[in-house]
Amino acid sequence: MEFALLLPLFVLLMVALLDVVAIARDQLHVDMLARDAARRASQASNIDEARESVTMIIAHAGRSDTQWQLTVNGDMLTVHVSMEPRSSLMTTSLHWLGGVRRIEGWASFVTEYDITDK
Repeated sequence: MEFALLLPLFVLLMVALLDVVAIARDQLHVDMLARDAARRASQASNIDEARESVTMIIAHAGRSDTQWQLTVNGDMLTVHVSMEPRSSLMTTSLHWLGGVRRIEGWASFVTEYDITDK
């Protein structure tokens, strides 16, 4: 009898745990993309080459919902990356309730060359 009462709660707890792990994985993925893109773009000799480097890194990730922005302020280059979390039971429920946001990551590097944002 007690097992029949506790099993649904245990299953719900396991599904919630898996969803939290999936969201954490997506956050790590976005942070890694932003870091790799910013590092590669910081080695560019001009702004167009930097944008091309970021585009290549983001395209290599294989996610069509990824959005990015590159900003240069003096000798500091910042890349902002965002994407939708992968679909799961929890994110589907949060979509229904209107609570899902994009997962975002930022990374900044000092540029190796003097590039300016046109």
